[in-house]
Amino acid sequence: MYGHLNNAAYYYYFDSIINKYLIEHCGLDTCSTNTTKPIGLVVSSQANFYASASYPHLIHAGLRITKIGNSSIAYRVGIFEGDNLTACVVGGYTHVFVDPNTRRPVQALPKTFIEGLEKLL
Repeated sequence: MYGHLNNAAYYYYFDSIINKYLIEHCGLDTCSTNTTKPIGLVVSSQANFYASASYPHLIHAGLRITKIGNSSIAYRVGIFEGDNLTACVVGGYTHVFVDPNTRRPVQALPKTFIEGLEKLL
């Protein structure tokens, strides 16, 4: 309606790129019925807006990991419009991985997570 993407859409992009990476490179299985595999809960998020993106331009996203903790991962995402090298939005969030039954943080992230995440540090 205002000729640009709504700010909430960027958070959708953040979530999509982060979870796509976790699924493809870290072994995350969001459809698993296994009640012993940790699940990620978003505990903080933020975004800084620098320019507007608009339809029908192609959107690109860049992902990096800023911190790997015992049970947490902090992500940084840049959203770019078309071939523009200046980000429209830079933001991201922090996951804390918890036991799906108790909702308490895990003692350590799975080894497959660490191996996949270290590629983006």
